[in-house]
Amino acid sequence: MSRFYICSVLLLFFALAFPANAVEVKIDGSQRFQTIEGFGTCLVAWQAPMRELYRTEEFQDTYVNGMGCTMLRVNMWGPTLPNAQSDWRQISHTDFDMQASRGRPQIFVDFGKAIRQHEPNSKLIGTVWSPPAWMKENDSITDERSSGIRANDYRGIRNRVKKEFYPHFCKWMVEYVKKHDSEGAPLYAVSPGNEVQFSQSFESCVWDADDYVIILSMLRTALDREGYQDVKIFGPETMTSHMYDGGTGTYIEAIKKDKSAFEAIDVFATHGYEDGVVEEMSANSSRVFWKLIQETGKPFWITEGGTGGHDWPVPIQKGVANAIHNALVGGNCSAFVPWQICEREKSTHGLMLTSGYTDKSHAARHYFKFIRPGAVRIAASPAFGPIQVASFLHESDQQLVVVAINSANEEQTLEVTMKNVPKGKRFELIRTSDDFKFQNDGNAKIELGSSTITIPPMSILTAVMNQTTN
Repeated sequence: MSRFYICSVLLLFFALAFPANAVEVKIDGSQRFQTIEGFGTCLVAWQAPMRELYRTEEFQDTYVNGMGCTMLRVNMWGPTLPNAQSDWRQISHTDFDMQASRGRPQIFVDFGKAIRQHEPNSKLIGTVWSPPAWMKENDSITDERSSGIRANDYRGIRNRVKKEFYPHFCKWMVEYVKKHDSEGAPLYAVSPGNEVQFSQSFESCVWDADDYVIILSMLRTALDREGYQDVKIFGPETMTSHMYDGGTGTYIEAIKKDKSAFEAIDVFATHGYEDGVVEEMSANSSRVFWKLIQETGKPFWITEGGTGGHDWPVPIQKGVANAIHNALVGGNCSAFVPWQICEREKSTHGLMLTSGYTDKSHAARHYFKFIRPGAVRIAASPAFGPIQVASFLHESDQQLVVVAINSANEEQTLEVTMKNVPKGKRFELIRTSDDFKFQNDGNAKIELGSSTITIPPMSILTAVMNQTTN
């Protein structure tokens, strides 16, 4: 047998095994990363039509079963306690005015309770934008103009809590937890400050790093004292990309250096913005932040942020799918909770419209609906480039989920090889592209631990493999 003949056979074999331009996708269940805690959003609580929308059972079902949200971020609203209390021990949730500001506080309770009826394991996380005005130096829940501080300098800004009212502030937060608990919408975790460097003309409150570590410790003590040891604390909810001296990194270092504060905080959380308005969704920012906290062993959440445009192909080129992928893979993020669930018009802030889903909504659903709480991210490559792949294993039911983005203008063939994952016979495929919106795209057979999947240009594909799939 000639050498030429042998080479020809080998070339033919590889041509059949790996089609031209095929992308090798490798998945390895032995390499495990973060455990997913959930996906969700906040609500547009300041608009009456939105509040009415949220009260409908149809939209509650859309949030949980349509979009697949498993978390909800709620506003712990300062105007609930308008009258000053000299003795912090006298602060009680029974005195809260949940109809303040035309019912803004109550809608979070009502919606939280409703979604837990659809999905009992839904997690509610609460953030303080501003405590009651009487606790603050400026006697207001807002500032006159927008400005900012550095981690070590208030720069004369008085939009902050008076030190003598720190015990009152922590007691008020604990009573807020009690209020939600009594209404059937318990809080899984709380944050004492939203974007603690920004003083805004809307409700806001600044904390420098020294005061922030103090309030973390005091809040943990207050929660534990009242029997809420299981309620987590997250923060500082600054910007993921603000790693300059005096920015996000300075807060993190201050927490890490203070033993009491470090023990108090359960989750490090940031927002996906450049400045509190413009979205920032790069993998590098998430990666840099993760490296700063990796040694702590504590999880990373993104609890707010813009998510790009709605019209195809933006959601997979520089939009929501990229934001989610970069957070999960670049930053080992465990929870992704961007700003709002919906708006009346398309913008970076909402995942959908009040009138229904958009292309952006469908792109987010590829993650939200299939990557459920408790799933563990496992190794998958290529992670970045024209083809981006992420993989997740639900050990409880032995389900494997693979999400692939093809941002190129050409169809791609994926040669998927897997090891150390549950055995199955086929993937069920869900695809979104320009003319195909979150629809079943058939299935792909898996033979001897591998399969071939074709992904059209400018598409996102979620492949779900169940151990019991025939």
